Amino acid sequence: MNSDFNRNFWIKISTVLPAFLLCVTSAAGAAELSPPASPRLTDKNGRLLRAYSGGGAAVRSEPVGLEELSPWLVLATLAAEDRRFFSHPGVDLKAVGRALRQNAEQGRTVSGASTITQQLARALRPTPKTLIGKLGEIFSALALEFGHSKEEILEGYLNSVSYGNRTAGAQAAARAYFGIPARNLTLAQSAALAGVPKSPALYDPVRHPGKFAARGAFILRRLLELGYIDGESYRLAAKEKVTARLEKTPFAAPQFCDFALSATLHGGSAGMFGGKNSSGGRGSLTTTLDLAVQEHAADSLSNQLALLSRRHNVTNGAALAIDNFTGGIIAWVGSNDFFDAANSGQVDGVTALRQPGSALKPFLYALAFSKGFKASDLIEDEPLYAAGGYTPLNYDKKYHGRVRLREALACSYNVPAVRLAEKTGLADFLNLLKRFGFDSLDKPAAFYGAGLALGNGEVKLLELVNAYAALARGGIWLPVVFEGGKVPAGALRLRSERARRVIGANEAYIVTDILSDNAARAEAFGPDSPLNLPFPFAAKTGTTKDYRDNWAVGYTPEWTVGVWVGNFDGSPMRKVSGISGAAPALREIAVKMKELYGSTPFRRPPALRPARVCAESGLLFSPLCPSVMEEVFLPGNMPSGICAMHGAKKPVPAAPASRPVIKYPVDGDIFRIDPNTPLAAQALFLKASVNDPDTVWRVDSMELPERGPRAEWPLQAGFHRAFFTIERGGKLYRSAPVRFTVVK
Repeated sequence: MNSDFNRNFWIKISTVLPAFLLCVTSAAGAAELSPPASPRLTDKNGRLLRAYSGGGAAVRSEPVGLEELSPWLVLATLAAEDRRFFSHPGVDLKAVGRALRQNAEQGRTVSGASTITQQLARALRPTPKTLIGKLGEIFSALALEFGHSKEEILEGYLNSVSYGNRTAGAQAAARAYFGIPARNLTLAQSAALAGVPKSPALYDPVRHPGKFAARGAFILRRLLELGYIDGESYRLAAKEKVTARLEKTPFAAPQFCDFALSATLHGGSAGMFGGKNSSGGRGSLTTTLDLAVQEHAADSLSNQLALLSRRHNVTNGAALAIDNFTGGIIAWVGSNDFFDAANSGQVDGVTALRQPGSALKPFLYALAFSKGFKASDLIEDEPLYAAGGYTPLNYDKKYHGRVRLREALACSYNVPAVRLAEKTGLADFLNLLKRFGFDSLDKPAAFYGAGLALGNGEVKLLELVNAYAALARGGIWLPVVFEGGKVPAGALRLRSERARRVIGANEAYIVTDILSDNAARAEAFGPDSPLNLPFPFAAKTGTTKDYRDNWAVGYTPEWTVGVWVGNFDGSPMRKVSGISGAAPALREIAVKMKELYGSTPFRRPPALRPARVCAESGLLFSPLCPSVMEEVFLPGNMPSGICAMHGAKKPVPAAPASRPVIKYPVDGDIFRIDPNTPLAAQALFLKASVNDPDTVWRVDSMELPERGPRAEWPLQAGFHRAFFTIERGGKLYRSAPVRFTVVK
């Protein structure tokens, strides 16, 4: 009877104030009763990476449907907060009367009368604690009842109410305190949790476990008194010990999570990043990241940096792993320690701009092969003055004569790379790099000059690794993606609107074949370098001038991994190259990737033709060639003839037909000492017109210790004079002298 009176009374009031209520109900009826979910990022297997603040003070907010909550929790909440919820129209007059009487008797506020609907209205639209504010809350509650069902209001309340410790809603609280979803709460847990919203600070499950338990016991007895549970259920629940502990929120892959959330909130990114995230930045986002690989990559990088830090001034690094089939990011280590402020740990090394050094060379060679060059072609590794006076030096400060392109790339010789860039065209090389996704190279080719072949432009590790992944796919570039979860193995997802072919499959394979040729790189890196793995693995390192950056990138057909090592403040490392700095970490990550994701051999395109060639001349072998190797060639681009270098015995050297001369330097040359390079590392390489291993060199009348057609002379400022002598048939021949100047 009283219930009917309450409902009729308030309906009459609502008809007296139609205009006011229409305004309020329109706003409340359209309102979202549950708060937006706090962004939660998980790895591809559902393991939590990071939970972000959903606004206000609540970090954890996971709205769910009423059917996803434990029925015990619903009953316990009604018993604790509003037992007549389903019978009143939003305001409980009986409760109001009781509260007024008790408060008057005590002379202070000892009892409240807010219904669940009123509490939700207050949460949605806070009002001041005044009479006017209370009236506004009442009318808002009426509006909610007018525009929503009881179930919707109860669901909104259970998703919005604070359970303390920066949790909003029952689902977030159940995970935070018990590590389970709210649907799995027991009767005892539900009673205890339902008691927290009355005063989250007073009944804090972690800080005040005694009060939390006592409040839960009170609500459990109230459930029995109201007939919501039977005696047996009460006895069992009363015996259960409810222990709550605040689970530590994971903080994995922080730079990746920040990037993914930012891209999601902005509807995805154009260019390198594919797709538009469907979650719109709300709720749980399942990413492509694999936490097992992420943790291993972070540990591998940290261990390597620990070995380098003391002696070599190395403070930071980054690592990235990509699934070649999908473009999905498997691991993203932005820095060694996110919380290391002294070494700029919050900088993201995956997206930071750094010079890649020799790591760009594979794309130059891919361009050369597309223009008709062969891996067996010989190219001079001799002193070179490039356009603009640029003089490249090899990492080992030596020249190696005529070398095959295979050796030049595998051993990462600088001079041949610059020569090749001049032959293929710097503008064409830059255009190819842009097709490979190097959007950071936004200056014209003339800005970079010949140094572009040696990586003097700034790129991102993300761009570099994804470009190598294109080589692994046989020349197909895909944008990287960060959302999607599990993808069936071998399901190559070539999204037609985003995928593009950037180089031919034949050219990509030849580059891959060279990068996985351990014998070809042994001359520079030794036979047991960190790049020599027990499975097919194509890899390349890069080291920049003054050791400011070094890199190592490697791939199989299934996945690609890249590592950068250096200092975010730009200070140089001490004698750390890509092979000694980044490569050991790359190796450790690659072994883990092989274990978890497998790998297969690289498949040679059927159009390529294998042929045996002379290892010295690069031409088709003859029976007299002392060393023979197998090379692969594009159709119609086989070597032009059979090697004639090896035949009859070498004749006895005859007297020179004319006076021998110095081919390099030229008389009158002027050289400048580079102030940014240690003087001990700067030298002039002398070259004679005759090929005699007993050639004796003199500079300023001082005999050099090195013999042969080439010799190295340490740079010294001043005017200098050089010549050489050779002996033929017992007679000494002397070259014409060359005069040159070295300035500071």
